[in-house]
Amino acid sequence: MEITKFDLKDKNELLELDRECFGIDIWDDDLWKEILEDLEHNIIYLVKQNNEIIAYLMIYNWGKEKNYVKITNIGTKSCFRGQKLAHKLLETMINEMKKEGMKDFRAETRITNYPMQKVFSDFNFINVETYKGYYDNPTEDAFIYHLNI
Repeated sequence: MEITKFDLKDKNELLELDRECFGIDIWDDDLWKEILEDLEHNIIYLVKQNNEIIAYLMIYNWGKEKNYVKITNIGTKSCFRGQKLAHKLLETMINEMKKEGMKDFRAETRITNYPMQKVFSDFNFINVETYKGYYDNPTEDAFIYHLNI
């Protein structure tokens, strides 16, 4: 098992994993096109096993513009859940971003996404706010998290 950065050759496999993880709540093709056209700010970490993507973490690195990193997506193939892959991805990303001088990390998750809430808690993210009706498919509130290192 290895953690690598996304390469455009991984696009179709990543989109397939995204569909598996998020079903009808996936991002549309236009948003993915926009993301993949700006891989300087949109950074995607992959966990691969035998050259197969089994988990991913995507961030938007605002860099000096806003001075924080936004975690935009984390997904793990269903048969690999419970193996702490999100932890490994977050640890890798945070360590790499710290080397670039980034110390502020932000994220959100559905109020019913208990596994992700546990991951954020394990990394000492603080639940700072609740956004009402933030998510669609189905409509649901979001917990907003911050971590300042």
